[in-house]
Amino acid sequence: MIKSDIVKIEKIDNFDNNYVEQELAKKFANIVRWAIVDVTEKDLTLSISYEM
Repeated sequence: MIKSDIVKIEKIDNFDNNYVEQELAKKFANIVRWAIVDVTEKDLTLSISYEM
């Protein structure tokens, strides 16, 4: 089953795809896709889909 969700991760200076994928891997096993939908001073908001 594939689920979708909105999650926040901590924003760091000069973040890149590798940083985002490492942070998501800590919480989700099988990420299908992700996209940044908002950026604040402290957080990145991501729309993700993952397999359960």
